[in-house]
Amino acid sequence: MRLLKKMLKCFLFALALCSLNGLNAQNTQDDNSSKVLRLDLKTALAIAHDNNPTIKIADLEVQRVDYSKKETMGSLLPSVSASGQYTNNIMKSVMFMPASMSAMMGGASYMEIGYKNSFTGTVSAQMPIVNFSLWESIKAKQTEIDLILEQARSSSLDMSKQVKDAYYSVLLAQASLKVLEQSITNAKETLKTTKASYEQGVSSEYDYLRAQVQVNNLNPTYISAKNGVDLAILQLKMLLSLPETQEVEITETLQDYENNVSLLDESQPQTSLENNTELRQLDLNIASLQHSLKMVKSQHLPTLSAMGQYTYQTQAEDFKFGDYNWVSSALVGLSLNIPIFNGNTVINKTKQVELSLKELQMQREYAKDGMNLQLQSAIKSMNAAKEQLVVNRESIAQAEKGYEIAKVRYNTGSGTILELNDSELSLTQARLNYQQALYDYLSAKASYEKVLGKE
Repeated sequence: MRLLKKMLKCFLFALALCSLNGLNAQNTQDDNSSKVLRLDLKTALAIAHDNNPTIKIADLEVQRVDYSKKETMGSLLPSVSASGQYTNNIMKSVMFMPASMSAMMGGASYMEIGYKNSFTGTVSAQMPIVNFSLWESIKAKQTEIDLILEQARSSSLDMSKQVKDAYYSVLLAQASLKVLEQSITNAKETLKTTKASYEQGVSSEYDYLRAQVQVNNLNPTYISAKNGVDLAILQLKMLLSLPETQEVEITETLQDYENNVSLLDESQPQTSLENNTELRQLDLNIASLQHSLKMVKSQHLPTLSAMGQYTYQTQAEDFKFGDYNWVSSALVGLSLNIPIFNGNTVINKTKQVELSLKELQMQREYAKDGMNLQLQSAIKSMNAAKEQLVVNRESIAQAEKGYEIAKVRYNTGSGTILELNDSELSLTQARLNYQQALYDYLSAKASYEKVLGKE
């Protein structure tokens, strides 16, 4: 019974401890969720790049290729090896003798040479002096590193473009919501005025109903716009690898980017594509194939290496090492290898690489034309959006003036509610068009910067 009570106390203590830990964990999670993350475009881009796994993988890949390059460079240094050998001559080697010597040796036609036990220790060294293929291989490793870095930069540019599009979508959704809120405010103000006039017998019941319908018709659009803001922010969180529960506050508006709107010259010089990541990757692939071509062709060339060897050896009939007579020998020299004929394998390999190189160069030309087309398309879109902004800005001013006139006319009884609603709708549409044109400009500018390879 005592044991049962003691076990029950331990269980209750453990349960209380787990509950306390769970409460602390929940409080910590609540504290983290309650922290509001203030975001502007610069901060969003920084978070996206820090959380981009492709860039982290590229950093590891660069380290791997760098070690591979060092491995290849190590082939330029002398290679030293040591070996040891023991031989038990069960049947010794023999040396045959001519007949004249055979008579002197008692008629034996051959004689055994060497001893039963043979010990040999050798130290060898070799170092390449002329090896064109090895030298070109080292250059190719550096090109491989440059290609990996460019691929990482390409991933960074793609991520920047996606983040910019998502961020501008949030700004557009928020700006549209603000316009609709202003429209609802105007509609409610009209409803309030119409209701007072209707109660005083000045306005008709039709005007009062139209004012109510106008407010009710705006509510679904407002709810949709509000959901659009939430969805746009959720998409931005996904790109930034932020938890869904993370509170986010956008500190900028679309109007903050109005001063960055400008017209661009469509006749940009072709050198403006020198930082385009797709073309640079193709250039590096071409350089890599050129290295491969040189390595293949170098197989026709001779190679020259220096070598050296030191040998320490002895032979004996027994294992009395203290009585052994050890003998040293050494040599140094040069080793020249001149390829003469290898079945035309090098020639066929050369043709294959040359064709691959030609294909890649043609792809590069086609890609360049495509990049120029994308560049011109982005510039035209930016300029069109810029011109549309000017028109929309004038439309907003005209719509605001028209709305004020219609409101005065309606309040004085000389205008109708249909006229007022129509002017208010025109004002809302003009404001939404302006926000859309500003978003179109920023989106086209993001595409323009990506084509140019701007970070």
